[in-house]
Amino acid sequence: MDNAALKARFFEKYHGEEIRNCIQCGSCSGSCPLAPHMDYGPRQLFELAREGDMEDVLRANTMWLCVSCYNCVVKCPRDIVITDHMYALKKMALKEGIEAPKVKLPALYEAFKGPVERYGKISDIRIMNRYARSWPLDVMGNTFLALKLARRKRLEFRMDPVKNLAGFKRVMKKARELEKTS
Repeated sequence: MDNAALKARFFEKYHGEEIRNCIQCGSCSGSCPLAPHMDYGPRQLFELAREGDMEDVLRANTMWLCVSCYNCVVKCPRDIVITDHMYALKKMALKEGIEAPKVKLPALYEAFKGPVERYGKISDIRIMNRYARSWPLDVMGNTFLALKLARRKRLEFRMDPVKNLAGFKRVMKKARELEKTS
């Protein structure tokens, strides 16, 4: 990987120039509930990007652990939309052929994606079935909770699509097209 080319692409194509405004105060990392589990907190990750260590940036688990809670964005004194940069770094990593580290969030994203693309909404049962393929012990650990929810009729076993599924699928198709061009 060419660090200089990756840095140029991130700062030009993915609006990374906003990171140049970062004052390295650490508010983002301090407010992130998952920072202790990250290879680098957001502040450190952005400093690596500014220094041009893009290979380290793209191989980090940081952006894959980001849950888009926006705590970092709210706390940032420079109004940097950190979550947008995390998405951009994920996209860059995938384009470079760098797979997500074996963390649970990508599997959970994939589990959500299937029912949403097929029905236009999520289904607890379908999500857990898809997620169980990657993390079966997590699902087994929640069996009693699932049974309790089922008894209270809080789990949706039958899935009805959104009313205008064709329209929803057109929107999703357009979003994928736009994503390919970015």
